[in-house]
Amino acid sequence: MILLLLALASPSFATRVSFEDQPCPLDDQDTIRVFERISANTHGGFDSDGATYSSQGQFRTYAVATCGQSLFSLYAGDVGLTLSPEDRQRLGLALAEERAALKDPGAPTVWERYGIAARMYSELGRGPLFLADLWIEASWTARDEAVGVFLGLRGPAAAREALRLGETEWKSATDRAARKTLAYNLARIAHRGGYGPERDRWLGEFEALSPHTPAEATALARFRTMTTTVEPALQDRAIAELRRGLEARELPIETRMRATYLLADLLRRRGQAKEALGLYRLVMVEERGSKELRELATTLANELAG
Repeated sequence: MILLLLALASPSFATRVSFEDQPCPLDDQDTIRVFERISANTHGGFDSDGATYSSQGQFRTYAVATCGQSLFSLYAGDVGLTLSPEDRQRLGLALAEERAALKDPGAPTVWERYGIAARMYSELGRGPLFLADLWIEASWTARDEAVGVFLGLRGPAAAREALRLGETEWKSATDRAARKTLAYNLARIAHRGGYGPERDRWLGEFEALSPHTPAEATALARFRTMTTTVEPALQDRAIAELRRGLEARELPIETRMRATYLLADLLRRRGQAKEALGLYRLVMVEERGSKELRELATTLANELAG
């Protein structure tokens, strides 16, 4: 039974990591903590936009390394780069702007650190498709915060089947506590599948089963904030970079099809179904592209087409 799969709130952030403190690339008087993954798995499944889940936690939480004082941030693999005096000056000015925009510079969120990294990479001349991937990964950290891991949910077809089974279970469930857990878990499944209206419906069903404990009220508020404000803003940044990257005439076909698919899926998740459908269809008919992407695009295009 779906309602027994997971408890109300189940974020799993126990991926085994080690870390090392190194001199900050921007200021060697500061330090940067660099994490390395020791072990993880992908038993949690995957989402249509490429997010994979480890049942032990998500390494993307640690993937961006951040200097302790300045908040200068880069992917851990780039911490060893050498910056010229001109680079340091330019990056320092950009970093000051990013810090000024933070709600709490003393405790930046994971996705805010990704945002700082995106600005740093932009200043260093990284291209739009690289930046798009970074913003997409940042959006996954917000999704992790909202919905955690639902074990075995492998892609949109599995999410759709789980929602179908959950609907049947909902009609027969009479116990109030069970209905609460079921509604909340179905909202989580719907969000991971990118089905916004269904997510909102199930959150509404959960909310209607009041009164709520303080933990339940907190979980509901966090879910709504992450999925309707934080994650969409990060997705919009990714969409802008994908559009910019796809303007390039000379792109390898695999790169173009992947970017086209990701743009389609982000647009679908943002409620722009008509444009998403057209882009999915471009991926479907491109035989030189990835078979896996063609199959995913077909599944999602068929849904959008009704």
